Amino acid sequence: MAASADPTRVFFAAVLCAITLLSGCDQIARPGPGDWSITKHSGDLSGFTLIDVNADTIGPYMLARRNDSAGTSAGSAPQIKLASGDIIRVSIAESKEGGLFAPLSTGGTSFSSVRVDHKGTISLPYAGRLPVAGLDTQSVEDRIKSRLAGVTFEPQVYVELVSDRSSTVLVTGYVKSPGRYSALDGPLTIIDAINHAGGPALAPYQTDVVLRRGKTVKRMALSSIEGGRNIPLQRGDEIVLEPDLKVFNALGAVTRTGQIEFPKPEPTLLDGLATVGGLSNNLAHNTGVFVFRLEEPHAWLDDKGRWQPGPVIFKFDMSRPETFFFEQVFALRPNDTIYVTNAPTVEWLRLIGPIAQTAATVRGGIALTSTVESP
Repeated sequence: MAASADPTRVFFAAVLCAITLLSGCDQIARPGPGDWSITKHSGDLSGFTLIDVNADTIGPYMLARRNDSAGTSAGSAPQIKLASGDIIRVSIAESKEGGLFAPLSTGGTSFSSVRVDHKGTISLPYAGRLPVAGLDTQSVEDRIKSRLAGVTFEPQVYVELVSDRSSTVLVTGYVKSPGRYSALDGPLTIIDAINHAGGPALAPYQTDVVLRRGKTVKRMALSSIEGGRNIPLQRGDEIVLEPDLKVFNALGAVTRTGQIEFPKPEPTLLDGLATVGGLSNNLAHNTGVFVFRLEEPHAWLDDKGRWQPGPVIFKFDMSRPETFFFEQVFALRPNDTIYVTNAPTVEWLRLIGPIAQTAATVRGGIALTSTVESP
């Protein structure tokens, strides 16, 4: 009869086998690379530059102090020239009674809705049809007077624009009340037009303004326009507000993971961490806080001391108290990825968990065998 195996040796052999199988880091479930996996390859990160953020390196990556320029004046009111579709009010008065039109003392004769037709002309009694497209109201008054000369006695003419299309701008897109708005009340700037349309539907720092003027198209951030780059509009301009959502990614041992919208126009790393609820108390490694940035203008210095662009990994050691100050001034950029590694104890527990389970299974099997073989 073959001798039975030593239960103690079988148990330790099983545990040793489990340790061997799980000793490779790839066997441990985790949301991403560990701290050591990133830092040990500091010289070979597939083109990435690893920057340990401290008092000597934080300078180029600090949030720039806002320097708002003075607001742009709207300038003087634009000269309004008539175009097809415009409606004017024409008042004609004569200096004495008995003429073709009511005398000046009674207010004259008013034609309240005179439309400029598709040919750019208007029609008035005794004046006939007059071309007015491209003329301002003063020029139209002079033209009517000239046409009535010899027909009426010292005519007085007053022309007022009632409804226009030539001096309007179109505001559409992500505004609360899209529509066409007139500059009749005075100068009109981009901000004026947006306010007429009820304001932006999204936060200004998440909104772009597209200005179409003739054949030219210009895109600007609404926040920069409000910061001092407001410009006057011209007749026929079109303003389109489009979303330009700025987000960052949060992964690893943070309270809330995912793609997160910027909480403010110019957030810092501390703002980003606060938005996702901070580091996970049960999982996070306080020396393993990283920010991955695909394109950084100050990635590395060449042999002539000039900054070169490239991808960068920023490392923050939260075990150092001064790092909290660095987080408050480090500028978070759109599409940055905040990644927090697991603490070593978490990795160890994940390693020994399967080992403990294996050991318990083996011990249970040995106990069962011992019971069966006992006389």
